Amino acid sequence: MGFLELLRQVITNLSSNKLRSALTMFGITWGIASVMLLSGLAQGFSEDSLKGIRAMGKDVVIVWGGRKSLATGSGRKGDQIRFDEKTNKALEAKAQLFDFSPEVSAWSTEMRAGTRIFNTRLAGVGETYGNLRNCIPDYGRWLSRRDVLEARRVCVIGNEVRKKLFGDESNPLHERVLIGGREFLIVGWKSDKKQNSSYYGPDNDVVFIPYTTQMSLYDRFWFGNFIFAPKDVDEHELAVAEFKNIVSKVHKFDPEDPEALSLWDTHKSAQETERVFDAINALMVAIGAITLMIGGLGVMNIMLVSVVERTREIGIRRAIGAKAFDIVKQFFFECLIITVVAGLGGMLVGWSLIRLLHNVQLPEGLAPPILSQETMLISAGMIGLVTIFSGLYPALRASRVNPIQALHHE
Repeated sequence: MGFLELLRQVITNLSSNKLRSALTMFGITWGIASVMLLSGLAQGFSEDSLKGIRAMGKDVVIVWGGRKSLATGSGRKGDQIRFDEKTNKALEAKAQLFDFSPEVSAWSTEMRAGTRIFNTRLAGVGETYGNLRNCIPDYGRWLSRRDVLEARRVCVIGNEVRKKLFGDESNPLHERVLIGGREFLIVGWKSDKKQNSSYYGPDNDVVFIPYTTQMSLYDRFWFGNFIFAPKDVDEHELAVAEFKNIVSKVHKFDPEDPEALSLWDTHKSAQETERVFDAINALMVAIGAITLMIGGLGVMNIMLVSVVERTREIGIRRAIGAKAFDIVKQFFFECLIITVVAGLGGMLVGWSLIRLLHNVQLPEGLAPPILSQETMLISAGMIGLVTIFSGLYPALRASRVNPIQALHHE
């Protein structure tokens, strides 16, 4: 039997019971659409969450001084570790694997522009901080090396600060403001930044000034913390070890002391979050696959019913010379047509639902789904598995029908 004849017969058989065929194909269609939609939602939520984490800075490590829990030659157990300019100079001289910036602890201060006054957070940082923390302004510039060396009274402001001082539609670039009663020039501002995590607060609410300016104006002699990021992500662990070794020599503590430094490693946090979302994505795909398998059972059922209904036809075909393989081929091809047509319909439905969700306003915290190449390959692979699972057994059962008994079948 040729391909066109097989195709004609499949269409005839499906048309003879339209409702049963439609319901069977619907199970496959909805199963594939479910796999795509659930996987897309999981991937969209994962990417949105990781993007929020990376808004803190790619592979950034934030370090605070702790207390020595191990005694060394010249260091006593229990001594507090405070980062100062000596720490900064040592890092500038010896750091090779990472870029870094000191940061003076942010605190609340009064800010005034004309008649508008409100309290905001002030952070003294270095010239590399903007790149490390993804704070480079969309308008104007970031703090320069010269700003830091000369302790200039310049600032970069977040979007919430801009709106509260100047209004939603304003561009405050090169405006002068009072910070803690002292005049500063706004050299840059950053538009709204989506951020899922922070340590002193959202960057939208911060005013950034040179750390040298903040230390001189407020008589500070130490930093709240350092931030650094490896120049090569593959050397992340080596960069962390290098930072500890440099700082431990300055402050006389064992670099392996677990309490001497407090580290927030966003690289590890992102990896752990990614593993969690990979597990969630696998669970979503499994739920969709179960739905698809139920649809596959429906296809197997309709094929088994078809075998029983067409037993006499099978007997006649075997009697006139058809081989068992011809019968297998016929019934398996029928199953292939059902699953492929229904599966492609499911992929179209899944794609349409994902596109629809991209064009509607979703609730806060729900990210639009992502249709990835991986999801498409998984869906195509599942169509193949369902075809084999649903079609092979009925086809083999049809091929084993006894021709003589089949001819007497009513």
